[in-house]
Amino acid sequence: MVSVSARKIREHGRERSTIGVGRVYTGFLISYPVVGRGMVIFRDPHGHRMITTPVKRVLGEPSGQTLYVETENSVYRLTFHGAPLIPMANPVSGQASA
Repeated sequence: MVSVSARKIREHGRERSTIGVGRVYTGFLISYPVVGRGMVIFRDPHGHRMITTPVKRVLGEPSGQTLYVETENSVYRLTFHGAPLIPMANPVSGQASA
């Protein structure tokens, strides 16, 4: 689990709406984003969370401070704050990283 800020930088869709673009979601990312599954960010201790549509691709280094996640509906820029509290699984090997 790691503290993260996710900024929506693009929305896909027919209407090209910009209502949610630029919005920042801050909370805890439980696991590394996985292609084909929704990304979940827990936003506060009361159980509120943000769940995205399935992830299409992840760009950036797993050990870097910034990651770009494209979902079916949007693109997010994730900024990590500090080291993971619980080792997150490496998306390539499936093993936990320190």
